[in-house]
Amino acid sequence: MPAVLDPEEIVVLANHGVMKLRSAVARAMALLPEDRDGAIIVRKGKLSQSILGFEQIKQLAEQWEQAEHPSRRTSFGGFTGL
Repeated sequence: MPAVLDPEEIVVLANHGVMKLRSAVARAMALLPEDRDGAIIVRKGKLSQSILGFEQIKQLAEQWEQAEHPSRRTSFGGFTGL
C-alpha cells in the first residue's frame, strides 16, 4: 500500500458504492466483524487500479488516527470513526 493516500480520493467500497476514501475506510471499520473480511475498497488511478482489503483498510485507519491524534495509541476494537 502506498505510504500516502488522499482521503478525498473517490473510491468504490464493495457493496456500498462510490464515496471518498476517508468515508469508505470509516464505513468499513464500522462493519460487523463477520462482514469485515469482505470489505474491499477499489481505487481507480490514472495508470492502474488497486484494491485494498480489510487489513490494509485497518492499517490506513490506524495511520490516519495516529496523524490526527499523535499522543493517542490506537486500538480499533472500539472504533468510533474517522
